Amino acid sequence: MQTRESALPSWPTRLIWLTVFIGTAVLFSAVLGCAVPLVAFAAICALRQSRRAALLSVAMVWLAIEVIGFTALHFPAVPSAFGWGAAVGGALLAATGVAAAAAGRTSGAIRIVTVFAVALGLYEGILIAVTLVVGASLQAYTPGILLDVLFLNAVTFAGLLAVRALKAGSPARHSASVAHT
Repeated sequence: MQTRESALPSWPTRLIWLTVFIGTAVLFSAVLGCAVPLVAFAAICALRQSRRAALLSVAMVWLAIEVIGFTALHFPAVPSAFGWGAAVGGALLAATGVAAAAAGRTSGAIRIVTVFAVALGLYEGILIAVTLVVGASLQAYTPGILLDVLFLNAVTFAGLLAVRALKAGSPARHSASVAHT
């Protein structure tokens, strides 16, 4: 039986996944503005990578969307915009770290659901808390908007899981695993 550490992808595989994540994030940023499924990225990284690699991966995705936001999408270069960017980055890192810890404590289908739920709950919870602390309006957290966020992240997460499953079932991977038995 493989342990979580021995099941981790190689560096070339991690680089390919990171490129896919950043490319997808840039595409979402360009098409949907601020609607990037960061929780989906955090959850899949928490499932597939060591905690350190997952944190590094999501930090790079966050950095890419910040660069796109301030350059191509013309976010205003004001302290509050940088502050919210930092809040999103901090929430994303916290969600990834806690989701990685949950991934190490669960298994099977419950692991997948738990990792996603923990990442989503903590990420949104931190952003709501920051919103309350700075005295901003909670109108971005209506049930309808939160359902949209849930849907976007869940669909993206399911898509990433499907790609992962297809890759795991590829003939090359199957041949390699048969050769090692």
